[in-house]
Amino acid sequence: MIGEGKFPRKNTSDAQHWEEVYTRNAPEALPWNAGGPDSDLVRLVKEGVISAGGSGLPAGRQALDIGTGPGHDAVFLIQQGFNVIGIDISSTAIKLARENASQAGLFGFFQEGDIRHIPVEDQFIDFANDRGCFHVLELQDRPKAINEVHRVLKKGGLYFLRVFSDKEPAGEGPHRFARKELEDLFESKFKIRQFWESALEGSRKPKSYCLLMEKK
Repeated sequence: MIGEGKFPRKNTSDAQHWEEVYTRNAPEALPWNAGGPDSDLVRLVKEGVISAGGSGLPAGRQALDIGTGPGHDAVFLIQQGFNVIGIDISSTAIKLARENASQAGLFGFFQEGDIRHIPVEDQFIDFANDRGCFHVLELQDRPKAINEVHRVLKKGGLYFLRVFSDKEPAGEGPHRFARKELEDLFESKFKIRQFWESALEGSRKPKSYCLLMEKK
């Protein structure tokens, strides 16, 4: 789930809204579908900042892909040796992610799930990836999501977050976060290891902030 854009929210539940988005639009028409993994995620893995194992770390570490959508990030993480759990609030998105993993000859555990109530046990995850789920949450739901990601991560676990930034002009779609706003939200539970400006790949390329955080 990256953002609504041309898919304005109706008076429906979150699950129903995103299910309608995925059932009424071809995957390639979704503006957040870049057709491959997030380039910043790829860079962090290739540089060894995020690792599935080796160099003193246990092999086959656990990754959680939040709002997995078509599953491109999840597939990439599986290819890098992670055991991946991909969750999305849309059952159709989950089906699409499973199909993309299967076509690549890979297996990941994909299931319906909500960042506000992550269906994973406490301290099970080494690395959590969120490419555009957090920024579509309502104000009151953000603390719930932060608490849930913190709960499922192991101590010292890493969390890569990408959100729309306040450098993106106002308009439809996700909330535009200011840097201080993000720091204030996360600083009590996470150490921000890296913070940088980027753009979200896809058809629209909106300006975004990326954060690599470590669970305190």
